[in-house]
Amino acid sequence: MILVTYQSKTGFTKKYAEWISAELKCDLKDIKETTAEDIKKYDLVIHGGWVLGGIINGYKKIKKYNPKKLLVFAVGLTPKKDVDADRILKNNDLKDVLFFYFEGGTNPEKMGFASRKIVEMVTKKEVTYQDNTKKSEIAALVRMAKEM
Repeated sequence: MILVTYQSKTGFTKKYAEWISAELKCDLKDIKETTAEDIKKYDLVIHGGWVLGGIINGYKKIKKYNPKKLLVFAVGLTPKKDVDADRILKNNDLKDVLFFYFEGGTNPEKMGFASRKIVEMVTKKEVTYQDNTKKSEIAALVRMAKEM
């Protein structure tokens, strides 16, 4: 049995989690509603969280629950080709965990003032709604999950 958990702020991580869950025909749960007892029921947990400063949100909670097998994906603003995957791996101690990165987008209505201002400072432009998600990106993760 497989469980996909996620922590999403702007909706892009949730979108990827829903796509993965649908492809694998498995359970889906927001990390806020996930308990250690839930995790024990599953042979494989796939966790997705938005990434900021190289930290994957919700990952520490899932790791603490000690799943039998774990796959992790992070969703961020940085284009995939520009992502410092080594930094994410190191900052989250992912040395023995399969990891995937997916590009998300910006949703100013859900970002909050501080997040919008940080993105505006980095990008030097006003934050507008932008969805860079691609369902095709989940193919390798889905294939790997089926093989585990």
